[in-house]
Amino acid sequence: MNKRFKGMAALAGFVVGTTAAHATFFGGVDAGALWESNFTGATGGITASPVLMGVYSGYVGAYKGFDKNRGAWVGSINLQANRLRRYSVLDNDIFGGSGGVFHDLGKDASVLATVGGETVRFSDNVRDLAIYMARIHFKEGSQTLWMGETGEYDDARGQAGFNTYRGYSATLAGNWKPIASDVITLSAAHAYDHYDVPTASIRTFNAASLGVLQELGHGIYIRAQASREYVHIAGGAGFYTTIYATGIGATF
Repeated sequence: MNKRFKGMAALAGFVVGTTAAHATFFGGVDAGALWESNFTGATGGITASPVLMGVYSGYVGAYKGFDKNRGAWVGSINLQANRLRRYSVLDNDIFGGSGGVFHDLGKDASVLATVGGETVRFSDNVRDLAIYMARIHFKEGSQTLWMGETGEYDDARGQAGFNTYRGYSATLAGNWKPIASDVITLSAAHAYDHYDVPTASIRTFNAASLGVLQELGHGIYIRAQASREYVHIAGGAGFYTTIYATGIGATF
């Protein structure tokens, strides 16, 4: 579940990575909804419990170019509020920041490497945690068809052992811009987490997603995404869950 909350916050990092080379200061806001079919991870014939979540986020940042503007130092801060309709005890707010370097690799390729941290505050504060992360993102291709590869290492430290973990994730995404205002993204992701608990400590996540973003002009966009995820917990059964997300946002 922590991965899912943090995954929505990563949207800001994606926007930073694609716009930082074009503006001295940048930022954005986003408001949307997320529905998940098996939020509780039900297995073995147990009825799955869905959840509807409101997700509200924003970020601001700045960059300073170097090497004749082929590279840039990038810094940003972000915040996110997640509000769950049926599980309000899991309502949470995320506050974070990151800094790093962007560089043009030539031949329509670039890299963005960052380090940062986030603090997650739940309504039930026993679940509060701090997450430290290092991320690298590569992009290559043309303005209409490009690939993106992202790798991330996380070190999450909570007040209770059940939400303290170390892990990594890797994402491969293909992006197509058939017309000037639309972006279609097909992605696959894998994550591995080792939790600080005596049993069922290793959890793996595999997901495939299809997303569409349409620009409406003046920095405003709408987005929609569908994902299918398989989660396996060591020593136990795995389960599938389907996630739909939609929202509207603006960048500046």
